[in-house]
Amino acid sequence: MKKHLLALLLPAAFVAHSASVVQLYQAEDGSALNLYSRLGFNLTDKNDQYGDTNGEFDGRIGLNGSQTINAHASVIGQAQYQVGAAEYANQVNDKPSLTARYVWAGIDGHEYGRVTGGRVASGLIMFTDIGDVFASSDVSMARQAAKVDKTATQVFRQDGTVQYQNSFGNLDASAAYILGNSTSELDYGYNAALRYTFDMGEFGRLAPVVAIQKSKGDHRESNDTDYTFWGVGTRYYLGDWMVGALYSEDKLDGYYAQTSTDEVTELTAVYNVNDKWALRAGYRYLDNKGGDELQLKDTTLEVQFKLTARSSIYTSYVDRNGQRGDYNGQEVSFGGAHADESYYHLGLRYEL
Repeated sequence: MKKHLLALLLPAAFVAHSASVVQLYQAEDGSALNLYSRLGFNLTDKNDQYGDTNGEFDGRIGLNGSQTINAHASVIGQAQYQVGAAEYANQVNDKPSLTARYVWAGIDGHEYGRVTGGRVASGLIMFTDIGDVFASSDVSMARQAAKVDKTATQVFRQDGTVQYQNSFGNLDASAAYILGNSTSELDYGYNAALRYTFDMGEFGRLAPVVAIQKSKGDHRESNDTDYTFWGVGTRYYLGDWMVGALYSEDKLDGYYAQTSTDEVTELTAVYNVNDKWALRAGYRYLDNKGGDELQLKDTTLEVQFKLTARSSIYTSYVDRNGQRGDYNGQEVSFGGAHADESYYHLGLRYEL
């Protein structure tokens, strides 16, 4: 059970790729170096003012590995980059050809936990993953984090982070301190997340999560913004079903003329019909007060068909009935799409 929970705790940055990697090196002491990638092509009418269909390429490539110190510890690291990613670098300079998603190094102390530093996979992913189940949908909780830290992609990835993660029986825990860097314009930040899995035998598993983050801008860089995020949610697993529910708030002080608060509620459901087919559905409600006044009312339906164990076709429809945001006379969209315009998505995804 503990190994299973730890795999859930350590998200896409490392463990999730272990089943779909090319092993470049394997030593007798367990040291290893792996290559992994993901390539995709999508057809969508998302955010096209004429309703036309556009083609979008999505590509990721990365290395991860470990070097054994002794029976109790290993040096670990990862570098993952994305082609044309909508990451923080778009806010800082011209869009680069490769954008860093995860770049970190650390020590894995096995039963004593692991410490990583850099642009890590935040332990708060235990919470955000409750809503992040679709190939075509964007994550809404912690939307305002980048207003205080330019390097932040919500609370998933933030430069200059030192993080500790471990599992204690059925309890998964994560805590981090965010130092930032010269680009972040951040004074400090910290976050934490806890998840406890109740194993109820034939009645399934219930995994509630709590998550928090606090960040403060560096006033010396003319960044007097304070940011606070918290959320509670759960997943429930029963047979081929997984359902989730969450509520979160993130609050921004100092960026807008008054305090800007997002309140987010999400419901998700996934049904694995068989080894080939999966069905997903979800509803999201986001309401901003005091800031850009963005409102989302999204219903998402998605179907996945697996061509191979690692490659799939996804198709989905997002019904949007929200309200466009506004900041200084400029429209605030969400995920590159208008808040009140529905869209479809058809994509092919290949994983190495």
